[in-house]
Amino acid sequence: MMHSPQPAALSGMPPLLQAKNLVRHFPLSRERTIHAVNDVSLVVQPGETLALVGESGCGKSTLGRMLVGLDRPDQGQVLLEGEDLTSLDAKQLRARRVRMQMIFQDPVTSLDPRWTIEAILREPLDNFRVGTTAERRDRVVDLLNRVGLRADHAKRFPHQLSGGQRQRIGIARALALSPKLIVADEPVSALDVSVRAQVVNLLCDLRDEMELGMLFISHDIGLVAHLSDRIAVMYLGNIVECGPTDRVLSNPRHPYTKGLLDSVPKMDPSLRRQRSPLEGDPPSPTRVPGGCWFADRCPIVQAECQSVRPMLEAMADGSSVACHLATRE
Repeated sequence: MMHSPQPAALSGMPPLLQAKNLVRHFPLSRERTIHAVNDVSLVVQPGETLALVGESGCGKSTLGRMLVGLDRPDQGQVLLEGEDLTSLDAKQLRARRVRMQMIFQDPVTSLDPRWTIEAILREPLDNFRVGTTAERRDRVVDLLNRVGLRADHAKRFPHQLSGGQRQRIGIARALALSPKLIVADEPVSALDVSVRAQVVNLLCDLRDEMELGMLFISHDIGLVAHLSDRIAVMYLGNIVECGPTDRVLSNPRHPYTKGLLDSVPKMDPSLRRQRSPLEGDPPSPTRVPGGCWFADRCPIVQAECQSVRPMLEAMADGSSVACHLATRE
């Protein structure tokens, strides 16, 4: 169930997380550069879940890694509770990691196969010297219980657990230091459909219990409808629409958002006939167009779209959209 966090502006507190004009490009050669993230700004309030959705390869994971300091932006700022993380050196940034953690997509590759579950969960506690040895052991048991696993799972190795159990360990590890911000990068995409709902419900329960701010990255706009307060839609390294979840899902303004929603399978046959899913593929991130980057796939493209890039503009209802036609409605 979605909830409505108090806006930071009303509470007098800065946002939990604020990204300002982030840019990240990866040079391949003198002539070719991957434009992974292009001038992206977003905000996550305390206790809020912002879903970041878009097709694979649009830059979502790169953005998530920059937000937690695993990758440095070429330009822009990342502020955690008002503090600019991009201005810190490696030692200073390490000290701030207790406040922000990441849940990775694939629990098979993100957990060390040579370590027991206890060692995996104790690592962040050991690294930051949290409590005594006995208190750390108790904390491991508490973390296992919190994610729905038993104390005896601590003696097992990752390969002895199911995919859903491994991802629960990844969640428990992210919670070990009681962070204020979680970046969850496609945390259920590698899981069987039968266990996805369990993991999503677990994340929602933990978010509410611990009052976590969360950025939930996904390519499935239908999935995030059940857990997010707001949705930001990303296309080819750009945020093209952002707003309250109910508004974005019921009245999407950007043609790309509409295409993503039409691509979600529907049970009603009459609704299936009305679908207009996305066609074609995104342009190469090494050869970005001069105008709107969605123009070649847009069903309502006009001449202006081919030459003038639309900027993200605020709308009267508190949402924002980057589309020449949508902002004139």
